[in-house]
Amino acid sequence: MSDLQQPDPVVVEAVENISNRFGAQGLSDLIALAREELSRAESAMRKLDDSAG
Repeated sequence: MSDLQQPDPVVVEAVENISNRFGAQGLSDLIALAREELSRAESAMRKLDDSAG
């Protein structure tokens, strides 16, 4: 995330909810799951780019 871009308030609320309910371990789990999801999303975008080009 760049200095100029602020996260969506829904994302901020979701992270705060995880933190408040599950603490540091919950945040760690969230980050691990988010990394997996990011990898899948980036892969899907590459496939779309490859098929369009």
